Amino acid sequence: MKTWMKPALVSMVAVFAATMFVVSPALAKKDKKGASYAAPTVTAEQAIAKVKTALPNLTTGKGYIKTGKRGEKNLEVTLVHGGQIVSRVKVNPSTGEIMPKGMKVLVQNVSATQEQAINIVKDAIPKFEVGSARLGKHGEWVVDITLKQVTVASVAVHGGTGELIPDWKASRDAARW
Repeated sequence: MKTWMKPALVSMVAVFAATMFVVSPALAKKDKKGASYAAPTVTAEQAIAKVKTALPNLTTGKGYIKTGKRGEKNLEVTLVHGGQIVSRVKVNPSTGEIMPKGMKVLVQNVSATQEQAINIVKDAIPKFEVGSARLGKHGEWVVDITLKQVTVASVAVHGGTGELIPDWKASRDAARW
């Protein structure tokens, strides 16, 4: 092989490799058409029924105060079913009221204690109702738990077995804080 061809060949291989490196992930995502899981065998109605039967057995777990990046305080209480944390409920740290899911308050000082938050959620559990179900990211059903027609928590139901899925993020936060 001629010496002037080696640099040209090396540069062509490098350009080809770089192109494949950039294009391959895009092609892989295009082929999946947005679905990265198997379709659930459990229906939404079955998932809702499972959560309805589990509601009377829900208990409160640990209450904890999280500190955010800007110093804001978040007061949360875990919901336990069968000895496993399946969800969490946020409580307003300044007023002690249960907050809608997704609502954030910027509070620097906490007025309600963890024990008060646990008691507030414990008193509200009998008033919890089951809301709608939606399909989660990994083929599980996410069933909303409502209080006075406002979503306050969500419980995940396995799409294949129909069992409640433990909330590992809430478990991690409860262990950390």
